[in-house]
Amino acid sequence: MGVGEEKDIFDEMSLSLLMYNISQNGIKFAKLKSKELTDIGECYYLLKIYYSERELSQEDLCDIFCQSKGTVAKTLRKLEDKGYIERIINKNNRRKYILTLTKEGEEVIPALKREADYWHNSVGFTEVSEETMDVIRTVARKSYNLVND
Repeated sequence: MGVGEEKDIFDEMSLSLLMYNISQNGIKFAKLKSKELTDIGECYYLLKIYYSERELSQEDLCDIFCQSKGTVAKTLRKLEDKGYIERIINKNNRRKYILTLTKEGEEVIPALKREADYWHNSVGFTEVSEETMDVIRTVARKSYNLVND
């Protein structure tokens, strides 16, 4: 804190509460600003499918967003109905589907990316060092393993 600055509610928050607050404010921001989609879950799913370096399944999205299979399935159904994604049978496991963007899904990505980039730049995510990101990723992995083992 700088000279003359007063404490506020954020000075008393734990790291986990700060992370939750940032996440919730990101959702609020996206709901207010998104011109492409009104359902924030749809936005996040599309961006995650687009940016993933590996093929994602419905189960992967459940794990990533800490949501139930029913919630994820409902959102994926909406995205399919809108023509943004399709499910392709996984060659290695025919009971699972891989999620891919359609041409229509690819076309909404630039607008979603602009909105996400604006948020990240405005709140200072671009200033977070790679070392700090590594620590946060480690904490995320440990928290995931703690509740899923």
